[in-house]
Amino acid sequence: MILVTSAIADSDGDGLVDGVDNCPLVSNADQTDTDSNDLGNACDSDDDGDGVQDATDNCPLLVNADQVDTDADGSGNACDSDDDGDTVDDIADNCPLVTNPDQQDMDSNGSGDACSDDSDGDGVTPDNDDNCPFVANPNQTDTDS
Repeated sequence: MILVTSAIADSDGDGLVDGVDNCPLVSNADQTDTDSNDLGNACDSDDDGDGVQDATDNCPLLVNADQVDTDADGSGNACDSDDDGDTVDDIADNCPLVTNPDQQDMDSNGSGDACSDDSDGDGVTPDNDDNCPFVANPNQTDTDS
């Protein structure tokens, strides 16, 4: 009996010969390589190349070495559509890093009161120093003391 071996090896059987396969020992026909380091995601322990291993990376497919997760939901801000966890997507949230589900914006400046130093827009900041933080009164008049 003569055993014939092919000169072209496909060690993982994914249809790609070892010479062009970015994971020659792990089947990955799609050849996904998120960080373009010539090592396929199937055999790369840091798919996004941010220096944080996928096993502990809170956004394994998006670079976020700082691992910031404002709402502590396990998804880093880099890949979380609601960073503050107030059920309002960041793209529509007037305070994307401060919880404010009501989206209140007394001075209508586009920045929510929850993350504004001057909620009424009267120039008196911070709100703690304003004797009427939700009604504009730049002169701070207080007729009845």
